[in-house]
Amino acid sequence: MTYSTDTKASMLSRSHLLLSIVIAASGALTACGGTSKPKGTPRSYAAPDVKTVLSELAAKEAKAHSFYAESRMEYWADGERVKPTVLIMGERGAKVRFNALNPAGDDTASDLACNGANFQYVDFTNDCQMVGLCNKQAISRLLRVSLEPDDFLSLAIGSSPIIANPSGSVHWDSSKQQEILKLKSGDGSWTQTIVLDGRKRNWDIISSTVWNSNGDIEWEITNKDFSELKSEDDIVFRVPGKTRFKQPGSKSELSIRWEDRSINLELSEDKFTMEIPPELPTCGQKSP
Repeated sequence: MTYSTDTKASMLSRSHLLLSIVIAASGALTACGGTSKPKGTPRSYAAPDVKTVLSELAAKEAKAHSFYAESRMEYWADGERVKPTVLIMGERGAKVRFNALNPAGDDTASDLACNGANFQYVDFTNDCQMVGLCNKQAISRLLRVSLEPDDFLSLAIGSSPIIANPSGSVHWDSSKQQEILKLKSGDGSWTQTIVLDGRKRNWDIISSTVWNSNGDIEWEITNKDFSELKSEDDIVFRVPGKTRFKQPGSKSELSIRWEDRSINLELSEDKFTMEIPPELPTCGQKSP
């Protein structure tokens, strides 16, 4: 069959018209969401409010009262990055004990014990000792970061300190499947952002960052490699395999690789005190 030139031109014109209609229809459907796929992944559970998230984080924290761990820590000391094995145990109530082992052997390089009120510290490398109030300044003598004694229990179970009297908002990051919790303290001087793993509603704390009133980061915690660990009283905790704590203001950083860990074991009072040889001089002072 043959067509005239006018007939061919007419058919070509109609083809262009149909193609334009199809393209326009496709665009309209896309704009309305008819055929486009939603970006990211929606929650697999009902959207929570701030109170619900904070309550669950507090409940997890309350289930743990003590811990013991063997760890590999990495921090700066005297201008050098050291990576000792540190045996650590703690109990709620500002009770904590650290044994930092000599990297060259298994002997103790330093020992710090906080009994809930006071600390005792022995530096076996330099043959000296110190005593005083048990607080974050005491902790910084050993690990070069300012953490309260009870904070180590939080780190061991993958939890985080929360700013005082918090209020704020929570929203879903669909691309990463994370809950983003933004908080502000009651007096307005602190803000905090906590990132939670929303897959299967685990709510593992991936990171927790606190800013001061000047907008500077006060401290930051990051966790990774979570797994389940059953405590001595048969409570299942999801705990991190690695934890990093940073304090940019003091240029301090502590990395912890948790190698062996027990939660909610019985710890006797004598674990948090020690006998200091009376002849040891105070660190920083010459012996008589």
